[in-house]
This record gives sequence, structure tokens and C-alpha cells, in this order.
Amino acid sequence: MKSLFCFLAWLFALGLIIILILRFWTGDTLMPGRLVSYFMPWILFLLFPIMVAAGITQRTALLGALAASFLFIGLSYAPLFLPSVKNVCAASGSLSLKVVSYNIWSRNPDISGISRIIQKMRPDILLLQEVEGDDFIHLTEHLQDLYPDDRPYFSYAPSMLQAVVSRYPLTPIENATAKGQAQKVRVITPAGVVTVFNVHPLRKGSWQRRHRQISALLQEDILPCPGPVILGGDFNTTDQTQTYRMLSQHLKNAHWESGWGFGFSFPSLTWRPAGIPLPPLIRIDHIFYNNHFTSRTAGTLKLSGGSDHYPVHAELLLEEVVSRR
Repeated sequence: MKSLFCFLAWLFALGLIIILILRFWTGDTLMPGRLVSYFMPWILFLLFPIMVAAGITQRTALLGALAASFLFIGLSYAPLFLPSVKNVCAASGSLSLKVVSYNIWSRNPDISGISRIIQKMRPDILLLQEVEGDDFIHLTEHLQDLYPDDRPYFSYAPSMLQAVVSRYPLTPIENATAKGQAQKVRVITPAGVVTVFNVHPLRKGSWQRRHRQISALLQEDILPCPGPVILGGDFNTTDQTQTYRMLSQHLKNAHWESGWGFGFSFPSLTWRPAGIPLPPLIRIDHIFYNNHFTSRTAGTLKLSGGSDHYPVHAELLLEEVVSRR
């Protein structure tokens, strides 16, 4: 039995090291690399008990091989668990925007539950995915009193089942189905115009197809945009994938800038394949922004309103920001 454990543990340790190294050149091209990119936090959790077992059985070389991957993955996520050294506060004249991305799930009949979640969070800009036509009509009725001083503004893209809700006036610009299901709007805030992209690249088809679509959106629409930009939605990709790394070269992610922990957003406990509830496993819902913003806070709300996703949120500061150490 000990020999079998040792063999399997060595196979796991060496295979993981090879995959982690190859990812620098192959990205997500290879299936093992994609699996590691999606479930890297859980690989970290799996490594720990195997390391303990290797230590107890005095398998020093095996322990070293496992520790190499453990340290690499652990250091990759360390910024999400270290205390923030930056206290970001709004300077005079800056605008605070609470942004929420929420995939409400097309199979979710609980419009009242969804509305309660939105009312609880009271976002200034809300990005919704998987919004059926009838559900959108009911939501607009439930959300008329979302803001105490004014009625919300709505933009709906029926072909993509996506919607944007805003405290401030908004103008629909484009619905780019071939660019990651991107709904593009302009929101006229007191601090000026903010261009908002609400995306939901579909899972069907290859990951390369989704990657190309998001790449086209980034290069052709987001980067040429001269002013403040917010990009959010259900990306169907985690923060360790090739697509995420491409975006993070040009945009900042609110959770990585001011959130804490893994912030898993999928699945919620509502989703029960074969009747078995699963804990949240991955974070595939994200809020990005360009250098016109600074993120003050970010997180994942652990209430789903009947959806298979948890909403993610961020407070973004627009214009002048003062940072104190």
C-alpha cells in the first residue's frame, strides 16, 4: 500500500510540475493545463494532505517535489490573503460607483429573490446575464424603487439575454454577439461618461473561440476607448487562464486589487447536479476597469437569489484618488 501511495504521489507531483512549467509556453492549449488553470485553488488544498503523508513516511524527495508546486501555487494566490497596505480614500470631487455583476440563471424562477438581492446591494451599475425577456419585464417592475431619489435606467439586449441597470442615464451603443456576447453602453455619471461592457462568452464551442472573441473586444473596442471603462460579466474563465492573463495586461481586476480570499462565484448551493449540492468551486465572474478608476472594495455576496451564480461586486473610485500607506 505504501509503495502504491508513493508511486501515485510521485506521478501527481512530477505531472503537476511539468504542467505548471508548460503553461508558460502553451497557455491553455493543452487540456491538462486548462484543468489546472480552472481548479488551481483545489489542487493547493489537495497538495497539503499528500505533503503531510509524505512527511510522516519520511519521503524527503517526494515532499520536496510536492512542496515546489505548493509554494508556486500558494505564492500565486498570496496577494488575496495578505492584509492590504494601501488605504484608498476618495478625494474631493471623485465619484464612488458600486458595480455588481450577477448571472441570474435563465432557469431561475425566483424573480422576487433576485430583486431582493439587487435591492440589498443597491448598485450604481448592475450587469445582468441570462435574463429571459419575461424575467426582464418583471425585474423592471420590482426595481422601480431601487434608488430613493430617482428611477433606474435600463438597457436590455434580448438576443444575448443580458441587461444593464444604472442609477445614471445610459445609452445603448452596441450588442456584439461575436465578441464574447458583449453588451456595450455609455453611462452618463456626474463625473462624466463611463463606457460599460457587459459580457457573457458562451461555454459552447472551444476555449480558443471564446479567447479570440474576448481578444477582439479588447483590441477593437476597449483599448481604443479614451475614457473610463468598466468590463464585467460571467467570463466562464478563472483568474489563472490565458484569457484572464491577456485582459490583466491592460485592465485591473477589482477582486485582485481590493478583495480578499478566493471569492468563488460558481456554483451556488442552489445548483444541484443529480440532486447533490456542491460548494462554490471557481471564480468565473469578474469586474475589470481601466486606469481611470481605483478599486476601494470588492467581494462576492454569498446569497444567490436562486441563481447558480453568486453576484460579485466592487466599489470603484473615478477621478482623483489619494492613497495613504
